[in-house]
Amino acid sequence: MNFKKLSMAMLLLTAFVFTACNDDDKKEIIVVGFNDKLTTANTTFSTDLGVEDTSNPYGSTFVYQFKDSNSAVELNHFYSDWGYGPSFSGGFTYTNTTDKTTPGFSNISAITATGKTGAVYLTSNTSEFSVARITNLKSNDFKFKGAWVTNTTYAYLAVIEGKDGYLDQTKFNDGDWFILTATGFSADNKEVGKVDFYLADFRNGKKEAINTWKWFDWSAIAHAEYIKFTMSSSDTGEYGMNTPAYFCLDDITLEEK
Repeated sequence: MNFKKLSMAMLLLTAFVFTACNDDDKKEIIVVGFNDKLTTANTTFSTDLGVEDTSNPYGSTFVYQFKDSNSAVELNHFYSDWGYGPSFSGGFTYTNTTDKTTPGFSNISAITATGKTGAVYLTSNTSEFSVARITNLKSNDFKFKGAWVTNTTYAYLAVIEGKDGYLDQTKFNDGDWFILTATGFSADNKEVGKVDFYLADFRNGKKEAINTWKWFDWSAIAHAEYIKFTMSSSDTGEYGMNTPAYFCLDDITLEEK
């Protein structure tokens, strides 16, 4: 018996079986976007639908839930209507605005002036009265994988230049930081984990503020039913965080279980 030929044949067979198993084990990926939602340039989603939320001491808002076209995820959207028509006030909205020079809360554009994929992306303002939330509508078969994240123009200019459209006293110094935290919850509302992302980091000699799209890995909370987003900053005073509590997301990604 030619053991050399037999060993080579076994090696080739093993390689074939391994490759075949890999092909069988490929996971389906869903990448959620909103590029089909807006057809006019420099516009932002708004609505006059929703349920009134009276928990905000600064004035009543309305809360509405919206989905992507494939119903993979659901996001909450807070808006106010004080005689000027509905306007975004918290949670998430989608937009294709491109202004990366104007400071202040009225500008919710990404500092990139475009999405990670296409023109439309999500902007979020999250607070204790309007916590941004994403729900996985396909959680029986898919888990969270992550999303792409960047700063809004509002937050970026406040951190880098101190231009916040108000008192202009928010410029970061050595040791400052700005964090986005994603906390996962189970279907019975129990916390399953959390993961942080530094939108700005001026610690240990660094002077970094995100101005491109970066991957935000949600592996640690992959099996969450829904995710809530909170923000924190070293620049915090008597009345809370001075850094604008805004961020942008695109291409929310789900992976087959």
